[in-house]
This record gives sequence, structure tokens and C-alpha cells, in this order.
Amino acid sequence: MAPEAITEYPNSLDLSPEMRLTVEDWSRWQAAGVGVDSSYADCPAEFYNGNLADAPGWKVGGWPPWGRTDPYRRYCTVCDARMAPLLTIASFEWDGGEKRGWAPYEDRAAAYAAGHRVGQSPAQPTKVEVGSTDNMQLYVRPASPEHPHTDLIQ
Repeated sequence: MAPEAITEYPNSLDLSPEMRLTVEDWSRWQAAGVGVDSSYADCPAEFYNGNLADAPGWKVGGWPPWGRTDPYRRYCTVCDARMAPLLTIASFEWDGGEKRGWAPYEDRAAAYAAGHRVGQSPAQPTKVEVGSTDNMQLYVRPASPEHPHTDLIQ
């Protein structure tokens, strides 16, 4: 598995109320002609969050993987400025649920196959597990790298 550059968007919880309404509007997805499966018609935000927002897996930068908590901003203890994600250490690169679309094309057959032995999941190539299959995200203050970092596990 090799690093690759991707484009991810913020989780809908990180969007402004106006933008959240736009993402939740099924007619906009249809008008855009993006070929969104009609199974998302009742809840188009699920398509957005599952296929476009906050990519799972190990990453440098990116957006926080909210899940167990609502967005919880991290602030510098020295200058009280908002901190930015530096590194995410993830237990899994993708999951078998709504985010399996993030599996690399060359790994999709294995990603969707059933019956993996314990510890042999193609979604866990590093075999690193944070907590109870959580993510650990390190935050920094890019404008002041000498300030202490902080983390968030969820």
C-alpha cells in the first residue's frame, strides 16, 4: 500500500448551516448529474459523508473523523488559537460500511469479500489498533510550531 493524494471534504457537521442544507438537498445532487445512487434520495447527506467527506485511514492533514462526538475544536494552550490536524493514525484504512468506497481500486475485491481471518483484514494493513478501533489525531499550531501539540482519540 502506497500513499496517495486525495481530495476529501469536511464532514457535514463541519459545514455552515447553509452549506449543510445544500448537501442535504437531493434535487441538487440530481441536477449536478453525479450519478448518486437513488438509495440516498431520503438522506443525501449520507452519500456526502460516506463518499466525499473526512476520508478514513492514516493521513497527513485532512479533516477530523467525527463519529463518537460532535465536532470538538482543539485550541492551543499557549495562544488559544484554533489548531489544525497534522496526522491521523487510524485503526482501519476503510470500513465495510458506508466508507468502503474509500478502499483503493486495487483492493476493492478484497475489501468487499467476506470471511477475513482475524487480524488479516485488508482494511488494516498496518495492524495498528488505536484504543477500541479508534483514530488518534495529532493537532498543531502551524503558525507557531514551537507551541505544544495536542491530540484527540475517537
